[in-house]
Amino acid sequence: MFNLILLIISDALLYIGNMGISNEFLVPVALTAKFLVLFNLIYFAKKSNWRDGLTKTTSALFIIIFVWNVITVIRGAFLAKDYWDWKFLFFNSGLFFLIPLAFFIGKSLSLTKAAFNYVLRFLFLFGFLAIPLALVTNPQLYSRLMLPVSFFIVMIPYVKPRDRLLIITVAIVSVLMVLDFRTNVIKIAISFLILFTWYFRRVISVAWFKILHVLLFFVPLVLLFLGVTGQYNVFSKASENDSYVVKDNKSNVGEDESLTADTRSFIYIEVFKTLTNQDSWIFGESAVGKYKTESFDNLVENNERFGSEVGVLNTLLYSGIIGAVLYGLLLFIVSHNAIYYSNNWLCKMLGLVIISRWVLFFLEEFTQFDLNFYFLWIIIGLVSLKQFRMMNDAQVSQFLFGNILRA
Repeated sequence: MFNLILLIISDALLYIGNMGISNEFLVPVALTAKFLVLFNLIYFAKKSNWRDGLTKTTSALFIIIFVWNVITVIRGAFLAKDYWDWKFLFFNSGLFFLIPLAFFIGKSLSLTKAAFNYVLRFLFLFGFLAIPLALVTNPQLYSRLMLPVSFFIVMIPYVKPRDRLLIITVAIVSVLMVLDFRTNVIKIAISFLILFTWYFRRVISVAWFKILHVLLFFVPLVLLFLGVTGQYNVFSKASENDSYVVKDNKSNVGEDESLTADTRSFIYIEVFKTLTNQDSWIFGESAVGKYKTESFDNLVENNERFGSEVGVLNTLLYSGIIGAVLYGLLLFIVSHNAIYYSNNWLCKMLGLVIISRWVLFFLEEFTQFDLNFYFLWIIIGLVSLKQFRMMNDAQVSQFLFGNILRA
């Protein structure tokens, strides 16, 4: 409950501040909330056995990732040159590289149970109160705060009937609030598609899950290769279809915006060009890495920008191919175990949700210390736990949500 409230406060203040609403208390309060969450995560991590309940591969890979993240932050401290570098390190990237500690919340069934129930009883239920605030500040505010709903959609069969209605309502409202929040729409649509497998589980072979799992992992890599080699650009190809046009609600402008517009190709080009010029593909530019941009030159100093809107590009920029490969491997192995070695359908569905985030990592996924990544790492920790994977569906429903599963 403590972490959840603090993250709600920090995320809300962040998105309110992003709309140019200035207040001398916004940043200090948001940062205080984030650091309190971080200290709490460190406390749980110190109390936890880093190998207990995990496969040797998962345990080793998580430790390597975390160590590499810490090295990336330390490199950033050594390479920081001015006030803006230090501000970005302490307020943004340094925090993001430590949010994997939420893995230990997920690795504890009791803490996960508490977190899930707090989301249902507090975040989703009282989150509707944020809608009026979103309408007068940042239209994306409500949808951003409700990002964890994409994980809870696949839990619908396991929760009590009143909570099923709540989850569906939150998902629909978060989409309707900002129709041009594309990744939110995609996440929710993917989760509902995965949820349908529950209702057809008696005729759906687990082999389908295995095939889909491999496809979701390799498709973005293949498309990236085709784009880099100039053979096929999925972003520009999609932009040729201008049938999906909505009002732009992101900045209260109200202009038409195409949901298939190519807003990513030029960012890929600029980041790749910077990595090539700086010869930093392998190790990255550290946690204070910046890329040269001509597209945002009116918004940045010296044509240098601290990261972009694309998760994989930020990972490459800060921690290089090493960081991106380690992250991809962890998502692949954890989701593989969830699908292949589990006795409950929820684990298999969450495995697909996790690997789908690898695809979205190439589209958006702001690399921030926020509710989105906090719950992603909780889910990663949960499905990594052998005790959870060995539960049957009735045990999962009863233990996590106090619901007697009737299926």
